[in-house]
Amino acid sequence: MGRYLVAMLFALVVLAAMLGAPPSSLAAKPKGPQPSPSPSFSPTPTPEERITTLSQTVRDNPNDKEAQSELGELLVETGKSSEGRDHLETAVRLGQNDAQVWFFIGMADRELGDLPDAVTSFERAELLDPGNQAVLSNLVDAYLAAGRPNDALRIANRAMQLHPNDSLSYETLGTVQLTQGKFDEGRASLTKAIALDPKDVRAKLLIARSYLTQKNPDPDKALAQYNAILADDPKNIEALSGKADALGQKNDIGGAVDAWQQVAKLEPDSVEPEDNIAQLYLDKKMVDQGRQAFAQAIKDHPKAVEPWAMQAEYDTRQHNYLQAEKEYEQALALEPGNAELLFEYARMELIVLRHYTKAQDAFSRIVNEQPGNPEALFWLGQAYAAQGQWAQARDEYQQSFQLARTYPALFNLGLAYFNLQNYKEARQIFEALAGHQDKSHPDPQLWFVMGETYRHLGDKQDATAAYKRYLTYVPSGAGADKARTYIKQLNTGS
Repeated sequence: MGRYLVAMLFALVVLAAMLGAPPSSLAAKPKGPQPSPSPSFSPTPTPEERITTLSQTVRDNPNDKEAQSELGELLVETGKSSEGRDHLETAVRLGQNDAQVWFFIGMADRELGDLPDAVTSFERAELLDPGNQAVLSNLVDAYLAAGRPNDALRIANRAMQLHPNDSLSYETLGTVQLTQGKFDEGRASLTKAIALDPKDVRAKLLIARSYLTQKNPDPDKALAQYNAILADDPKNIEALSGKADALGQKNDIGGAVDAWQQVAKLEPDSVEPEDNIAQLYLDKKMVDQGRQAFAQAIKDHPKAVEPWAMQAEYDTRQHNYLQAEKEYEQALALEPGNAELLFEYARMELIVLRHYTKAQDAFSRIVNEQPGNPEALFWLGQAYAAQGQWAQARDEYQQSFQLARTYPALFNLGLAYFNLQNYKEARQIFEALAGHQDKSHPDPQLWFVMGETYRHLGDKQDATAAYKRYLTYVPSGAGADKARTYIKQLNTGS
């Protein structure tokens, strides 16, 4: 969320710069750095009024690409990213292809968690407006979020070349350097950004955070930075949150809780500060206090799923599985379609508690909502297999493999055919897998089930060879004993 807010700040700064220019200034595309993308100037006093006007415009004329574009930009700026992106993409389909529309699509993608699409959108904006500082900075952030630090550094260096006297260039470069673990260099770049713009709070926050994320954290230096920011802005939520983290690292539990409580007062509709208090207690092995904090969070935010989900994750780690089951079910009562929660809950039901019907139901709910999700299809197959429902398991494995072509899906499809006594189909699958084994990491189990398949087909020679191959990897244990027994039977005719 922090990066998104910064991106919005860039857009607002740019808007102020654009108000003095005629609307054609973007279209002219003079050489060199361009004004940062931002919404078109609106004569109406509020964005909400302009959104109402534009919404009626596009209803009357859905092919008005300028109205679609401006409406999309305003919706993104006002937090309606999904709806805004729809209008922006409509504008693109109608022929609106400029840096501004792609910039805002990128912002919407990032807010919606679509990092690959965000990168692509910002890249398109950069191709259309290669000197635009806001585009370059947001492209760097997108590359970092997508785990592409080398590309981020390349763009950051170009921003420095194009804008050597702009604090944002140093801030962008410093962000990349910190991400690369170059803390001294990163802090030096951020210090230069602050020298150029003493009001650059983001640079100050990044310096403060760097002392907590470096290899040997220094919470005292971090606290000094956060306290300096709070001296100028006592209600800075990021600084208060960072201060809480620093105090927690110093084992000043009371101070950290106090800082989180200040955040909670500033964000009364957010459950996150109270969740952080509870998690802090759990991290410090103060379990009773953590439970009480979660209970308070649930009381203050009865519709929030996070307190239940976090407790379920904690209890799972502590092997309190029956308690975790109840907490997952409370969370899912609030968000029945939460795929991430359903996955965690269903895997625990299947693997640990062996409540196969519950697991099947949960995986089915995911598949019903996401019929093209190969992982959900695979695990639904596992739930059926655990109940001996091999025909249903076969169908789920087959769909999963068709979508993702993974080794586990194909291997388990072979097992399903084997258990359905369709040994010829099983043999084809296992032989295909054997031909694509990683020699450095072979799968011993494959050779055992190949031996079983050949044995049921009456192929004594290949069955013996497969069992022997299995024994080269697993010379002892129950499986090895079985393999030796079968080899003896196959070679004595008994």
